[in-house]
Amino acid sequence: MSASNADRSRPVAVFLCEDLPVPGLNGYSTYNHAFLKYLEARDFDAHLVICGPRLPAPMFRPSRRLGCTRLHVHVPGTFRLGDWRLVANPRALVRSVYRWLLDSAGGAWTRRLAGWRGAARGRTAPIGRYLSEPDLRRLAPLFAQITPDYVFVDTIFRTRAVESLPNHARKLLIAHDVFHKRCESLAARGMTAVPPVSREQEQAILGRFDVLIAISDEDARDLEDLAPEAEIVTLSVPVESRPIKRRTVPEPHILYLGSQAPHNVDGLRWFLENVWPLVREARDDFVLDVAGEAGLALNPGMPGVVLHGRVRDLSELAGRALFAINPVLAGSGMKIKMLDYFAFGLPCITTGVGAAGFPPADESPLGICDDPADFAAAILHWGGDSDLRERLRESALRYAGRFSGEAFFARLDAVLGR
Repeated sequence: MSASNADRSRPVAVFLCEDLPVPGLNGYSTYNHAFLKYLEARDFDAHLVICGPRLPAPMFRPSRRLGCTRLHVHVPGTFRLGDWRLVANPRALVRSVYRWLLDSAGGAWTRRLAGWRGAARGRTAPIGRYLSEPDLRRLAPLFAQITPDYVFVDTIFRTRAVESLPNHARKLLIAHDVFHKRCESLAARGMTAVPPVSREQEQAILGRFDVLIAISDEDARDLEDLAPEAEIVTLSVPVESRPIKRRTVPEPHILYLGSQAPHNVDGLRWFLENVWPLVREARDDFVLDVAGEAGLALNPGMPGVVLHGRVRDLSELAGRALFAINPVLAGSGMKIKMLDYFAFGLPCITTGVGAAGFPPADESPLGICDDPADFAAAILHWGGDSDLRERLRESALRYAGRFSGEAFFARLDAVLGR
C-alpha cells in the first residue's frame, strides 16, 4: 500500500508519454527528456510511465538510454529482467523490431523498411494517438498505487489518463503544439492529419488541466485564446551550446536534419525539386548532407546530396557545414531541430513556417525565404560570404544561450512553487 501524501518526504511526480523520451532522438523526445532531468535534479520521487507501443528494441535498458538513474520506469507490456526490459505485447514487439532494424540495419535494408512504412502512409500525417480503453485499464491501478502529487501529460492525446488520477494531483499538460492549427497547416499541403483535431475538441481538452505548458510564446498566446482562464507558462526547449571547430573540406557543405514525419519529407522534397537545382546550376560544388530518417524516404544518387540516415553524433556533419536549412512548408509549433543547429553555431535558412515560434532578435541567425528562387539566392549568398557566415555563427551561439537549462529549471520551479 502506498504511503499517504502526509507521510512522504518527497513529492511524487508522474510523467506520462507515448514512448521512451531519448534525448537527441527527435524534437519532442528531447523536450520531454528535459522534464525528466528536472524531476531527477529536484529530488522528486519521479515515475516515467510509457503508455504506447513504440519501444526502441525487443530488449532494452531504459536507464542507459535515458541517462536517468533514479527514475522509476513503468512500461506496461514488458517483462523486467534486472535492468533490462523485454517486450511481451505482440503489437509492441512488432514495432520494436522495426525500430531496432531501422536503427541498426544499413544501406538498402534501411531504405526498404522506411520506404515500406512511408508507402503505407501515403499523404496521411500521423500526429498522435489517443489512449484506448485497454490503455486506461492498465493505467488506473498504476496511478492508484503511485498516488502522484503532480502528473505531467505529454500532449492532448494522453488526456483521458487524468480520469484515473487522484483528486489532489496537480495536472500539467505539456502541449508541444496547438494541434488544430497543425491539422490546418497539413491540410493546406494536401496531407490528412490522423487523428484530426478541431478547435472545439482542443478547447474542451485544455479545460481539464491545472497548468498548460507551451513550447513558445506564440503557442502560449494561442492556448490563452483557447483557454483564457487557464494558467499558462512558456517553457522552451533547453539546449547547451556546443561550438565546434570548423573543419576545412574540399566542397562547401550544407546540413539538413529531420525525422521521417510527413511534413519534413514534404518540405525536403520541395527543396530538392525546386531549390536545389537552382543552387547546383550556379555552384555545382555545393553538397547537401541529409541526416535523419527524412532521407530514407528519398531515392539515393541525387547530384550533390549525401543521405546519412540516423546519425547518433551530429558534430562531425555540423563541423564541416557552412550553415543549415529547414525548408518545412507545413506544421506548427517550434522546430526543435533548429535549436540543435544553433547550439553548434550553425545559422539556418528556413521558411516562414520553420521560423514560427522563435522569438525575434536584433541579430537573428535565421534567413527566411518562402520562394524557391529566394531560397536558392540566400544559399548562394551565405555560401559565398565567409565574413557574413562568421557573424551569423556568433549570432547562432548567442541565440542558443536564450534556451539554457538554467532558465528552463527556474521557470519550472516557479510553476511548481519550488
